[in-house]
Amino acid sequence: MTSYEHWSLIVSFVSLALSITGFGALLWQLLMLAQSTRLDHARRRTQATMEYLSATMDRRSSLREQGIPEDRDSAELAGLIDRSVAGDAQATKLIVEYLTIFNFLGVAAQSDAFDPAVIDQAWGGLILAVHRNYRPWIDNQRERRGEPRLYEDLEWLAARMTPRRVAPAPAPAPVTVPSPHPPTA
Repeated sequence: MTSYEHWSLIVSFVSLALSITGFGALLWQLLMLAQSTRLDHARRRTQATMEYLSATMDRRSSLREQGIPEDRDSAELAGLIDRSVAGDAQATKLIVEYLTIFNFLGVAAQSDAFDPAVIDQAWGGLILAVHRNYRPWIDNQRERRGEPRLYEDLEWLAARMTPRRVAPAPAPAPVTVPSPHPPTA
């Protein structure tokens, strides 16, 4: 092997090593950019979720003043639902406006614009109560309108919320053990 060939081979290997190093550095930068983009998206999604939850608190308060009962007041909610089903347009309008808040939250969570974990932490129990208590009205409206997908995003969201309370197990009935000795008179 001539010295020209020898130096040519060395330069080729150095060039190959530099190319591999450059490619590795580029790959590392791309991975860091992807991670940074994921983190930024998660931060923006969390921020958007919190902003929506905060903004809708005023709207929920306004609807309460107009006649929407507390979310866990089953008797009051049943009365509102009965009025709506009986044809009370104002009751129906209130329920539609109220449930739309939660349905939109489900749409945004499904499309990855809002963070379901933040929703669960902030309003998980509330969403479960809303879904459970308004379910008879939703079923009625689905049947009346022939629209089986009505409020399906609220339903989807409720299915992903974590129940926070567990109903206590009923106390066992007291056991009466007969006495081995008959009562004395």
